[in-house]
Amino acid sequence: MYRKALTTQRISQLGAIYLISFLLHQFASKMSLLSMLGNYPVISTFTLIALIYYVDKKLRYYLTLPLPPGPKRLPLVGNLFNAPTGNEVYKIYQGWTTQYGSDVLYMKLPNTPIVILNSAKACIDLLEKRSHIYSDRPYSVMDELLGMDYMFALTEYSLQWRRHRKLFHEYFNSVVSPQYASEQVKKTREFLLRSLKPCDNFSDHVRLTLGSSILKVVYGVDVDDMNHPYIQDIHAGIDCINEAHSPNQFWIDFFPMFKKIPKWIPGVSFKRFVEENKSRAEIMRRKPYDDVKKAAETSVVSPSITSTVLGKLQTLSTQVPLEEYIREEEMAINVMGIAYAAGTDTSSASAAGFFIALAHRPDIQRKAQAELDAHLGLSRLIDDSDYNALPYIRAIALEVMRFRPAAPLGVPHRVMEDDEYNGYFIPKGSIVFSNIWAALHDPIDYPDPETFHPERFLKGGKLDPTVRDPSTLAFGFGRRICPGRHFTKDINGDFANFDSIQYAPGIVASPDRVPCVLKVRSEEAKRLILEAGDV
Repeated sequence: MYRKALTTQRISQLGAIYLISFLLHQFASKMSLLSMLGNYPVISTFTLIALIYYVDKKLRYYLTLPLPPGPKRLPLVGNLFNAPTGNEVYKIYQGWTTQYGSDVLYMKLPNTPIVILNSAKACIDLLEKRSHIYSDRPYSVMDELLGMDYMFALTEYSLQWRRHRKLFHEYFNSVVSPQYASEQVKKTREFLLRSLKPCDNFSDHVRLTLGSSILKVVYGVDVDDMNHPYIQDIHAGIDCINEAHSPNQFWIDFFPMFKKIPKWIPGVSFKRFVEENKSRAEIMRRKPYDDVKKAAETSVVSPSITSTVLGKLQTLSTQVPLEEYIREEEMAINVMGIAYAAGTDTSSASAAGFFIALAHRPDIQRKAQAELDAHLGLSRLIDDSDYNALPYIRAIALEVMRFRPAAPLGVPHRVMEDDEYNGYFIPKGSIVFSNIWAALHDPIDYPDPETFHPERFLKGGKLDPTVRDPSTLAFGFGRRICPGRHFTKDINGDFANFDSIQYAPGIVASPDRVPCVLKVRSEEAKRLILEAGDV
């Protein structure tokens, strides 16, 4: 059933090797090259032959390998008409492991070979252990046209990517990130205070909390209303990103040579989408930065990452040419923009998953409340210093991450060289999806994976180190692991069936609604919330 990987590219490479070998032989004969190599003409000759043989043998080896299994492909168009679509394609991919008997799957869209990794082992073996060839990202026409190619999480593996990631790491590494915990605690308490009042849209309630936290850290801006322009800009931009990256949403990503096609031609919906959304992408990237920069010119601004960066840029402006200063400032704008855009969406999706899970499982709520009462009583509200003293609540956070990963297919990688894995040929240029959902629902690592069960991470009242930590998978792999993972904060009616919740397509799987109602447990608890809100 396997189609041999005898492609035009492979044939061309093999032909090129033979041509080069022939020309080298002719050149050596005419120029007496071998006689110029001193006293070792025989050794030199055999070295050349051995090198050619090695390269030739490697190519012939790849030519005999089958592609990974997958759905049947048609000539030219591949799986264009039978590729899975919808909000939860990762579940379909997961089923392919049983259907085709492999945790590495293959399908082909026009000009786009796709490899799906359906296990933690395959993801780690390739994306971690072979990160030197699996760290690229696929080129996206939509990102370029929308002006979202500034988001270094989506850009190719390059010097520009390394420079952006280095700057981001400077402010969000594991040493610096704990400094932001107090701001996260403050925003959480503001969330509790707002929760004492009726809320029309609980999803927005969650997003405001996470978005305002990141805005404060990155830009020093206090936001307490979902209608604030910055919050609106974030979600308009995020919705744009998710729609642009929905599976098979825009055909132009498969045929980039047509990106300049006139918009009046039928079927060119991507042009209209770009016209409607490009300004949103630029506003999300620049507006908060420009506002802080303008305010800093006339007054003292609140401490933030951006104010720190502006101070460094001011010093730099007197030391380097204008072109270099502009380049450094653009990089800073990009890094600040992705921090508050990407961080808000993924964190909000995880927090929403937490509330949905606990609304569905009141028994787990009661256990978490009992742990809180035993540790704190009614003396104060929880803060970041209590983290290690609450193993059951930590286990809930791990199970939320496992049960509903925010990015179930991760961000796609692109392999930069031909490769072989478990006897399968992986062609250069393949887009590689890490099916994080499948890895975190593997019954070997997590028995009964479809049940929300925090106790799976506990043993003897403590976290069990022998159970795979979901965070080692949920944040991505290798050199493209999420650089903002250290900022994530570990984290209480009537409820419809779990399966009735719909999740948006795209990189981040956010629930369309969070059908929860928060109720204060006692007047004493209400008093603590009110007192914390007055501080």
